[in-house]
Amino acid sequence: MNQQSKKESTHEERHDVELSRVYDFPRESVFNMFADPKKAVKFFSPEGAVKLLFEWDPRPGGAIRIHDRYEGTTHKTEGTILEFVAPELLVYRSATQGEGDAPFEALQTMKFESLGPKKTRVTILVKVLTPGSFPGGIESLAEGFKGGWGQTLDMLQRELR
Repeated sequence: MNQQSKKESTHEERHDVELSRVYDFPRESVFNMFADPKKAVKFFSPEGAVKLLFEWDPRPGGAIRIHDRYEGTTHKTEGTILEFVAPELLVYRSATQGEGDAPFEALQTMKFESLGPKKTRVTILVKVLTPGSFPGGIESLAEGFKGGWGQTLDMLQRELR
């Protein structure tokens, strides 16, 4: 069974985003979905996005380049993996730019917690560093991260099956 919870932080950084899902799979299996670029390409984007480019090098210092066409706009995300601790933690910094927009930047942390031999909680923490020229400002950007990560975690559930 897939349990889910969504919340936005209420502390000083009120535009930070936190999402969590529980999967009925071992932590190593869930972590490996993100660690293997051939697996990650299948779910790592919002629902309905068309992948134009997917480069994912999950190791400290590894590059991220994801170009998606979503809702009629091409979004280019580029960044660097800062931490990679199998099977518990993956942290990266990224900048995403839509067509003609100033890029927005975020620090994104994925935590993988074992809740037993066949249960894993994945928690995504997104700290918005700069909102760029995202339409609707930082509040809209935070909502976008919630929606995008929510869809990604839902697609991960389907891929795990």
